[in-house]
Amino acid sequence: MTGLDGNIAGKSIIVQGFGNVGYWAAKFFENNGAKIIGIGEHDVAAYDPKGLDIEALFQHRAEKGTFRGFGSAEIIEEPIKLMERECDILIPAALERQIGLKNVKNIKAKIIGEAANGPITPDAHDYLVSKGKVVIPDLLLNAGGVTVSYFEWLKNLSHVRFGRMSRKWEEAGKDKLLTLVEENAGRQLTPQERRAVIHGAEEHELVYSGLEDTMIGACEETRATAALKNTDFRTAAIANAIQKISLVTTQSGQMFL
Repeated sequence: MTGLDGNIAGKSIIVQGFGNVGYWAAKFFENNGAKIIGIGEHDVAAYDPKGLDIEALFQHRAEKGTFRGFGSAEIIEEPIKLMERECDILIPAALERQIGLKNVKNIKAKIIGEAANGPITPDAHDYLVSKGKVVIPDLLLNAGGVTVSYFEWLKNLSHVRFGRMSRKWEEAGKDKLLTLVEENAGRQLTPQERRAVIHGAEEHELVYSGLEDTMIGACEETRATAALKNTDFRTAAIANAIQKISLVTTQSGQMFL
């Protein structure tokens, strides 16, 4: 559909917004080999087709209060114009209604991921889809924050951090297994190798694992419905949500009197 392969590495990314959502989106993209070529904020945007160093940009803004003066980056005084630059993936992660009929024809990104709430107007969304662009809807993409909040709620109910009841047991089991492997292989692992294998999951690693599993499942469901109904991802995600609400309502009894 987009002509892109399934790898993040090497893709050019533009992110609008550098707060909790935008910063971490850019950071995770960078960690997975993508090239962040543009970051937009409320006052200006920084652009460099060779790629921006996200941590250095973050520190620069923390010290100076602005992107101005950051290395060789081009400073765009009208930050909304950053989204019109050429890139593979565009992430609006700041405000609602940032892509509308006035600028949608200038959007060159092949994939637009709605990390903010409602950053694309309905008419603009329909136009993008008609041009073969992939729009990952906010209903799906930014569900991660709510998912982790749910995990936090579960932790608060139990008053026990994730992994506390099982981590040492899992490490002991791995230790015994490695001992058997060493005895049969006739080779002793180094202490570093042993620690790397035995190490039990930290709480944040369990949260990442649960989040990844949840989001992969949601994405697969959305893609399946979109293919089955020959529709876009937003319509598919909404249809799935309504289906789930209907199912729970039916199974649990009347929701409202």
